[in-house]
Amino acid sequence: MKLKQLFYLLSLSLLACSKNTTPTEEPSPGNTTAAWIADASFEKINIAGERAVKDIVFNEGNAAYLDDLNRIFFSYSNGAEWKEQLNMSGNTIRCIALRADGEKLFLGGISLDNYTYGAKFWVYNTPKNTGATLDYNGEALIANLNDPIQCDFMRASWNGDGSVYASFGRSTMKDGFFGNIRPDGRKIFNQRTPSHTYVMGKNPTFLKNHCEGFYIAGNTERTTLCVYEYVPSANMNILIPYYSDQKGHNNSWLPLVSYWKAGLVYHIGQDKTGQHAIYVSQANRLFYNGQEEIAFKGIQGNLQCASIDNNNFVWVGTSAGLFKSLKPIL
Repeated sequence: MKLKQLFYLLSLSLLACSKNTTPTEEPSPGNTTAAWIADASFEKINIAGERAVKDIVFNEGNAAYLDDLNRIFFSYSNGAEWKEQLNMSGNTIRCIALRADGEKLFLGGISLDNYTYGAKFWVYNTPKNTGATLDYNGEALIANLNDPIQCDFMRASWNGDGSVYASFGRSTMKDGFFGNIRPDGRKIFNQRTPSHTYVMGKNPTFLKNHCEGFYIAGNTERTTLCVYEYVPSANMNILIPYYSDQKGHNNSWLPLVSYWKAGLVYHIGQDKTGQHAIYVSQANRLFYNGQEEIAFKGIQGNLQCASIDNNNFVWVGTSAGLFKSLKPIL
């Protein structure tokens, strides 16, 4: 099995190199950024009633985070003040996505009864200084099939094209996909998963996927996606990171095997320009743009999520609460 895995990864690495993907995937850190990476210090942000933080997003100065009691806290002041805006007790929420103006919130949940039903989701109206009101909710479906997506939402992002993009997976890490929906009352997600499209001119493999952390640089085009692909011939899951300049449309995915150093990534937070991204990886590690491991100080608990505010300060959510960097990334 190890030989098969090595051969598979080596083949993808050679393909990636043949397309010259390695040198230009992400911007190289400058001297100031490199210094921040080498010695990033954080402080605890004390919020009344704070719990473990499962997801956090900053978007044009508006921000929201999700805690382990399924409460959503909002900030319209770039993180200076936080207020509980919504309580989803009785449900299991896995991720959130906030529209840039802060007026809409997407919540991705789980598939109930051992993946018998489609993954649940909610869209709320969240105008500033008023209570949140439900716009609509439902079970996620696959486009053209009307089949329920019997997976869990893993991560979500509300992007500049008006769509919510999301990654899906299961606890077995053998099922899931990456796709998008226009949150206007519809429940149907279009599949953008690498195995369901052409990769470097090859026919779709239709392998089972477990999709995890992703981000779309600057909330516009270039997408980076961490995928576990289940290979039946090897009877194992293989980690393959991808990028796409068209958010997974058509023959646009390219593998990043020779570039990627972050391992299995659970969450990726970016700044408003898409130049800086913080990767939350397995074994309680943080990476900058998938390559540079961050030597952080002052963070307690197990890492869950990360984001970057409008002043380029890094926020990290853990099982022990919310933390903010003492210095911005420049």
